Amino acid sequence: MKLRKRVVEFTPELPRAGFTLIEVMVVMFAMTIAFGFGATLLLAALRIDQAGAATLRLLAWRTELADQFRADVARADAAPDNLGELARGPKCLILHRPDGSHVIYQSQDEGRLERIVRAGDSETRRVLPVGNPEVAVEFVAEPPAEPRRFPLVTLRLVETSPSRTTRRIEVSAVLGGDLR
Repeated sequence: MKLRKRVVEFTPELPRAGFTLIEVMVVMFAMTIAFGFGATLLLAALRIDQAGAATLRLLAWRTELADQFRADVARADAAPDNLGELARGPKCLILHRPDGSHVIYQSQDEGRLERIVRAGDSETRRVLPVGNPEVAVEFVAEPPAEPRRFPLVTLRLVETSPSRTTRRIEVSAVLGGDLR
């Protein structure tokens, strides 16, 4: 009996046409983690942007309020104690202008501040934003310490945060500053 020799040819393996299931799952897991981090960063950036916009809006409101208050006090020649049914106090400020008109600042509940201009028989009202309902508005009209000094009028915003910290913002102006 003759033994035949069998020849086995070795051919190199051809390159694969795809990925294994494990490789695909690893890539999908890594992409899920990357997208999760990206979504978290995007939400954090949006929250920071909203907080920055709210702070800028509050700053703009308070700047507008301070500018209006300073201009009214500077144009006034007196701060009378009474005007009809109104009386000057921590919640009400009455300013008399040289033309006979009056500007009245009245603090309302819930952080509202109203500016009323009375000229003759007409009256215009405008609500000035102060920020949030937890802001208390107070007015202080101090007589001059010395006879040669001018009276100082102050608008004080007292804000109490939920953590019970208190922040005060004061805007002061000299009564009749534009008239001198």
